Amino acid sequence: MNKKLVIIDGGNILHRAIFAFRHNSQVPCVYTYFRMMIGYLKKIGVTLDDKVIIAEDFGSWRKDIDKNYKAQRKDYRESKEDADFWTEMYKEFNEFIPKLEQCLPWNFIKIYKMEADDVASIAVRYLEADEKILISSDEDWQMLCTIPNVKVFSPYTKKFKIIKNPEKILLKKIKGDISDNLLEAPKNEVEYEKRKMIVDLIHLPQHIEQIIRPVIETLPIKSLYLGKIPFRTCREEIRKLYKLDEPTKKCDECGHELEE
Repeated sequence: MNKKLVIIDGGNILHRAIFAFRHNSQVPCVYTYFRMMIGYLKKIGVTLDDKVIIAEDFGSWRKDIDKNYKAQRKDYRESKEDADFWTEMYKEFNEFIPKLEQCLPWNFIKIYKMEADDVASIAVRYLEADEKILISSDEDWQMLCTIPNVKVFSPYTKKFKIIKNPEKILLKKIKGDISDNLLEAPKNEVEYEKRKMIVDLIHLPQHIEQIIRPVIETLPIKSLYLGKIPFRTCREEIRKLYKLDEPTKKCDECGHELEE
């Protein structure tokens, strides 16, 4: 059977859900986040034998090298909503994601000072799979298509992207990247090497690899606890995703759903 490794850019999807919430506050952002991920996996097609990783950001070691790296992101967010709004949103996700960790066969990975990009890089280079699928709108992740069997699924178009020259993305990022607040091209060899260290996802610094790789290579095999999944509609969508025969069971007397 064809085995897949699927890596979802958790922060990318989280912020998409929050921005959707700004336009429709009647739907909880955590619900939108969860339904988005289920929807992507349904499009791709996964089984319980496939490994799904949700890669999350937890600060960044890159900011220790260049203080300008992504320095504009906080100001951009707060130009849309005030700081209290974002604090509340992040708190809601910090409370919700552990609930998903307890009931889903997905591995949520969050390592201090590591970005989702780093987790994705290590996973596609060191884990075995027939297909390695990245779900992110971050152009940086397209660099990883230089690795055999890696492809990128767009959360916008809900289709696989055609990446003709992934090597060129690295060269483009070295010259400058507005999205990461790296506005000027390196002026000398020292600046070039510093910039390359920051943007190159194919070759991470050795000390970063030594932190992430043991986590990636010892991921536990997790079980699915269908009855504990938040939101009834999500529970049923997970059942359909994994083609489980039995629908969610209900009490004959009161009609309430029973945990499995």
